[in-house]
Amino acid sequence: MSEKSVKEKSLNLSKENKIKFNLSSLIRIKDLYQLFEEEIQDDDYDYAQRFKNGSTQLTEFSDYVLNNVFSRSELNSSDIERFNTLDSLAPEDDEYSSYQAAIAVNIVLIATNIIKIVKGEEAKIKSTIDYTLDVINNLKSEEFFTNNPDGDDEESEEYLEQFYDKEISAEDRLLDTIDNISQNDFIAFNEENIIN
Repeated sequence: MSEKSVKEKSLNLSKENKIKFNLSSLIRIKDLYQLFEEEIQDDDYDYAQRFKNGSTQLTEFSDYVLNNVFSRSELNSSDIERFNTLDSLAPEDDEYSSYQAAIAVNIVLIATNIIKIVKGEEAKIKSTIDYTLDVINNLKSEEFFTNNPDGDDEESEEYLEQFYDKEISAEDRLLDTIDNISQNDFIAFNEENIIN
């Protein structure tokens, strides 16, 4: 299954299934926000403070959406109004330019995509797939070059390819079952396909 065909498959999702798809990506990736929190734990200036409990806010948001999207009552803008400030958890690249910051930004972009979908705004699943693959790229590139300081870009690409393929395959399986997936199966899928 290619990235392109998964993106094409995602085009015809209902609003509820778009939320579920984005939510799955967020749940499977949100714990990586802690890498950024660890990186800035000693930063005590004002700008840094907003990020210190980011993973807690992201978990609260994903739990809320999870409990509501499977309850058969449609989420609306007023339901998620209190989460409108989630976009402030994305660090500016002129302040933080590390791989951890790049991961944090992509996680926040996935979360805000959910908010956009709930509000009826334009939010493409294709972008969520790109954000997720970008997180994998940042995480696994860092891992590769830490373990292989003399490695080259070609070797890195080969290493990364296995993680991209695994993620695209997981997304394809989710798209095949998303119409009728139960909350328990959804939770199990996310646990089995966690990105770390």
